Amino acid sequence: MKVLRLCALFVFSAASLSATAQPAAKPANLAPYAGEPVAAVVNDDVITLRDVDQRTKLALLTSNLPDTPDMRTRIQSSVVRRLVDDDLKIQAATKRKITVSADDITAQMVAIEQQNHLPAGGLAKLLSAKGIEPETLRQQIRADIAWSRLVGQVLAQGVHISENAVATRLDALRANLGKPEYRAAEIYLDVESEKDEAQAHDLAERLSEQIHQGAPFEAIARQFNQSGAVDGNLGWVSDGMLDDELLAALGRLQPNGVTPPIRTTDGYHILMLQEKRKVGEGLGGGGVIDVMTIDLNSLLSAGQAERDMQLQRLRDVLAPAKNCDDLSRLSKQVPSASLTIAEKLPESELPTKIAALIKDLPPGQISEPIDTPKGRRFFAVCARTAGNAQGLPSADDIRRRMEEEQLELLARRQMLDLHRNAIIDIRQ
Repeated sequence: MKVLRLCALFVFSAASLSATAQPAAKPANLAPYAGEPVAAVVNDDVITLRDVDQRTKLALLTSNLPDTPDMRTRIQSSVVRRLVDDDLKIQAATKRKITVSADDITAQMVAIEQQNHLPAGGLAKLLSAKGIEPETLRQQIRADIAWSRLVGQVLAQGVHISENAVATRLDALRANLGKPEYRAAEIYLDVESEKDEAQAHDLAERLSEQIHQGAPFEAIARQFNQSGAVDGNLGWVSDGMLDDELLAALGRLQPNGVTPPIRTTDGYHILMLQEKRKVGEGLGGGGVIDVMTIDLNSLLSAGQAERDMQLQRLRDVLAPAKNCDDLSRLSKQVPSASLTIAEKLPESELPTKIAALIKDLPPGQISEPIDTPKGRRFFAVCARTAGNAQGLPSADDIRRRMEEEQLELLARRQMLDLHRNAIIDIRQ
């Protein structure tokens, strides 16, 4: 079964609207039909049973969970919570006069279509074919973009990391040299009160079961994770960065392994181990790097000979390149190639496989390829800044990571405050 991937800025993407700016105000699909049964009321906004049904279908489609009556029942409370959260996010952004334009949403729609190799307008058609109104996805994206902007423009002003805090973190990293660290992702389900316990436990068990049966971890995280990054990415973690129980569980896994649900004081965690190594073994020595990714997409019907010819064509076209600007310009001669650039990546946080490919790669040259479901992927180094000799991140890298952690904490507190101060009536 093909999984629809929803890419993110911090968010998902959505469909075409008119080019006029729209306030991040009351979602247009809330209670659009008179007399529609009400599922919840959030301050003055109404969430209907139709909204819940549509969002449930979207969650099942994008997370590759089976669309069965049993699964719908199991995830319904999580879907309602997400709808309530989205409404609160939009209300908070509107209060701050933060807007989301139709062009913002359209741009994300295009990104989803490109990621899934769909033609222009293909995403809306796909959703409609699955019985999902495209406006359902639009509203999810509108809420996520609005919240991303509120966090970045308002909450970020409250982030401050002192020099002493950076020095303390660096000392802790030095103390951990040689100890294991893990690149991991999580799905976190919050348990606010005792009445939520059974539903959260049941959902955690069901999600864990589906992941072990092959459902993509990242896709499920995008729909159900209630903390941190949209896709659940935790980055590299070591002693002192996670609860001891969670870190110990990661230590028992092999790469790509997934834990069963783990109950902590605040909720349930499902962890996936992506890589493990010892602190200080990062190939980058604490430096930062700008990396270009080149995807060479092939038709599913293409044979090996055709794929090899396509590869050679790309190599020939890019051979004169001296830098990433040249690569970007020359690659336009190969319609099946697409580029992205990630800047200032800590080399110590690169996946080991990619770090090895680009370790000694001169600027302007592409790496050996790795296979992807759609074709082949190459990497190129656009810029590289050396770090320290111990393999530890630089002070700037540490500060950036600590700022991200503090901003995540502020965002969680803001959401708790929004819940605490709102009048929420869930009628299911």
